[in-house]
Amino acid sequence: MKRILKIGAIAVAILFVIMVALPSLINANSFRPKIESELTSALGRQVTVGNLSLSILSRSVVADNIAIADDPAFGKPPFITAKSLKVGVELIPLIFSKQLNVTELKLERPEITLLKAANGKWNFSSIGEVAAKTAPEEPKSEGTSPSNFSAAKLNVNNGKLIVGKANSSAKPQVYNKVNIEVESFSFTSQFPFKLTAQLPGGGDAKISGKAGPIDAENAAKTPFETAVKVNNMDIGTSGFIDPASGLGGLANLDGTLNSNGSHAKAVGTLTGTKLKFSSKGTPAPKTVVIKHTVDVDLDKQSGTLTEGDISIGKAVAHLTGAFRTQGDSEVLNLKLDARDMPGDELEAMLPSLGVVLPSG
Repeated sequence: MKRILKIGAIAVAILFVIMVALPSLINANSFRPKIESELTSALGRQVTVGNLSLSILSRSVVADNIAIADDPAFGKPPFITAKSLKVGVELIPLIFSKQLNVTELKLERPEITLLKAANGKWNFSSIGEVAAKTAPEEPKSEGTSPSNFSAAKLNVNNGKLIVGKANSSAKPQVYNKVNIEVESFSFTSQFPFKLTAQLPGGGDAKISGKAGPIDAENAAKTPFETAVKVNNMDIGTSGFIDPASGLGGLANLDGTLNSNGSHAKAVGTLTGTKLKFSSKGTPAPKTVVIKHTVDVDLDKQSGTLTEGDISIGKAVAHLTGAFRTQGDSEVLNLKLDARDMPGDELEAMLPSLGVVLPSG
């Protein structure tokens, strides 16, 4: 029995020594061209990586200083930069045949810039487009293209998301602490995901659901089904309105957002507290609840508000109409039906408009 235990201990020790020694024997940087080529082919964007290191215990290759090029139509600054990229791999094919089979992708502290052109096109719309058009009908098994690239897990940790308009002087919106979890990622099938982010000016957002398959010609047309929760968004500093308007307060949102790629529908409830509607106003003591249904034509950049029930206590108004994007502006054509609203419910809202009634 002692002999068996001794042999087992020696075998474990030898295995441990091998695992420790292998990273020093294998030059991980020799795989850099392969990794850059695989990711460039999959995304249709030039991908560059820095120093590579191999970890046997975690079965991964870690790359420093990642950069993914943007669509040339949107400028030269990169679309994504990241402190590091961890690529989970199958070790046996990697060590013995230098074949790279990806199991996991993890971006650490990335900075992602999303830009929208005046015609409605996003800078991520062309992701995978070039590769899809140039991929052969029967790709080789060792090649990577949007049609065969997949990963069991794809994570983004502690990222920064910058959302703005191309060739515009408008200040972009910046979302910090962005974390994304994707399982069973593939360009050609639906996959579940979760996203959390800190909002500009305060508050947070949580989005979860399913997306895919990714549209090879326009990634922005990828269908999705999501549940959306927003907590304590500061309206005045959110970036969605002009701070000079005097509008302010906190908003919570609980709803769904679904899209088939060309049309989107948002349904939910928006709850506003401490609202201000004028720079001279004071925070309202009453809560305002808005139940809404919005249909959006993504191609025409227009939409319809089919339901907009605004409740202030027992007072209820109905807002409906249409809207469209025109350059850097939103053009609204809305109708407010506010008949038979109790005056005492509305009176508490007047200070938020900067209106103070005489005593009595």
